[in-house]
Amino acid sequence: MRTTSRRAFLGLGLGAVATGAGYALRLPDPPYPGQLDDLTLPGLQTGQADDLCEAYAINTKLFYAPEVYGNTDAVIALLDELGVRTVRERLATGTSPGALSQRYAMARLAERGIRWHATVGELADWPRAETTTAEVMRVLTDHYAPLFGSDLSALLHSLGGCNEVDGQDDPDWAVHARLMQSELWRQAKADPLIATVPVLGPSTRTDVTAERAEMLGDLSAVSDWGNAHLYNQGGSPSRLIDEQLAVLEPCFPDAARWFFTETGYNNSPQDDAGRTVSEEASATYAVRAIGDYYLRDSIYGRFELLDDPNPIDYASQEAINDSADRQAHFGLVAMAEDSVAAATPDTWRKKPEFFATQRFLALMSDQGPSFRPDPMGIRIDGWEDDLRAVLVQKRGGRHYLLLWRDVDVATHFPGASAIAVDPSTVTVRLHPHRPVAVYSPRHAASPRTVQSSRGSIAVDVAGDLLVLEIG
Repeated sequence: MRTTSRRAFLGLGLGAVATGAGYALRLPDPPYPGQLDDLTLPGLQTGQADDLCEAYAINTKLFYAPEVYGNTDAVIALLDELGVRTVRERLATGTSPGALSQRYAMARLAERGIRWHATVGELADWPRAETTTAEVMRVLTDHYAPLFGSDLSALLHSLGGCNEVDGQDDPDWAVHARLMQSELWRQAKADPLIATVPVLGPSTRTDVTAERAEMLGDLSAVSDWGNAHLYNQGGSPSRLIDEQLAVLEPCFPDAARWFFTETGYNNSPQDDAGRTVSEEASATYAVRAIGDYYLRDSIYGRFELLDDPNPIDYASQEAINDSADRQAHFGLVAMAEDSVAAATPDTWRKKPEFFATQRFLALMSDQGPSFRPDPMGIRIDGWEDDLRAVLVQKRGGRHYLLLWRDVDVATHFPGASAIAVDPSTVTVRLHPHRPVAVYSPRHAASPRTVQSSRGSIAVDVAGDLLVLEIG
């Protein structure tokens, strides 16, 4: 993993964009000219393609939302089909039906290579911080560890502190959040079965302020990674990422990595409860988001897998607003039926975002031991200031150049109409000559064009992310 600190990244400016395993295309300081004919990169450092799969996670609600998530085997099958590597959910203790469902599901997911970011406790647990945390650790060591030969790395991706601590009805929230986090750190690092699992700090709301971050204080002594929430509010997924990181840097000044544990888009047709967008816009943004967060050595934690049933009256916008439930429309999978009883798995509908994400993760998937990617000579002509790029390689030798533009592609509801994005033509020059296939994961799993070995290829980049498979 790259170890560039957040402070060092901020110092790079737009001249060099950090990635999870190196750097993306290095550009002159802004403003950028319309054409960079002299941009020659004979030894561009590349990342590992599979790191892009590791830069994506999704939230589930197996233990506390039994209405649709109670179809546990169907949820497991969906996650496996999606190709996600990490799920986020609070670890449940006790023997409630939800806790038992979670234990069943997490063991099955681990068998499929899907690991768990488990959040530990709630802010309201602070009077029993030691006991609550110990109960969680006991579930991990007594129930899960025997299932995996005491190797909890097969189950756990990471552990997380309390959820959205700055949004609780608690005047002493910051003190109590630090108490809970300190106890999590102490107990996790003291247990040899858990000590190597990364520990995230508590998460904060999208609207966290510098004042609230100052109240929370420096958590570097009790966390490995930074933790944040940032809902994309209906626009380009890069919106406010850097601002959010800057606000929270004092809380996690030495974070080895950042995990935005809740992010994403909402498809409710109402227009009175935040900015919501069409399913088609979400599909375009979500694939780009993986790249945007990867550029910042961060994980894009999409909230969430499933919608909830929500009968909506479409007679008028007022009727829509009165009947729509915004919380029911964050998912990658829609409920075609209006009631929980009728919303059986055979009626679930995968949204365009599900398929776009699935295609992208499948294209980047390359599991195996870490390796040192080979450099490659690339020059890009026609670079505009909204163009973004990442170069990665698979173990078999092929390179993959990701290109996208940081632009909005749709208006919000009630219109939720597409915004025409005029394509920007860029020419990618290669040395040595290589064959190239161009993919658009938003639209198809197969390449939209394939070209034999050559030294250059011109591509039109509009609103969707493109992947150039080189070699």
